[in-house]
Amino acid sequence: MAGQEDQPEEQEGIGEAGVFLAQASDTDLLRFLRRLPMVAGSEDGTVTISDLVFEMKLWPFVKTAWAKVDGQPGIPGRLKQVSDVYKLAEKQFERETGERRRTPRVIDLPSFVDIYGGEGLP
Repeated sequence: MAGQEDQPEEQEGIGEAGVFLAQASDTDLLRFLRRLPMVAGSEDGTVTISDLVFEMKLWPFVKTAWAKVDGQPGIPGRLKQVSDVYKLAEKQFERETGERRRTPRVIDLPSFVDIYGGEGLP
């Protein structure tokens, strides 16, 4: 059955996510989880466990990309920066692992504005 064939890969991914959770500091984990609604959206409006695992594995690449991608002040400049950061992170992640996002990523604007006006972006 197709569902059973997919199951070992899913379990392996969840194991890798467990490693992420075990190694992340409380501060880093909370930062990741707070920003997740901003960047983990998809065109179909769903976020699956596989999507969450993907985001966890992508997070180290995102942190590296933040240091490499300059942004402009204000909401439009920072919104473009977030988009560029995730494009770079996903490109490098795919190059290293061969994994790709399930569906095109959509930035959730209300979450973005909340994070931008609250704790701020890196």
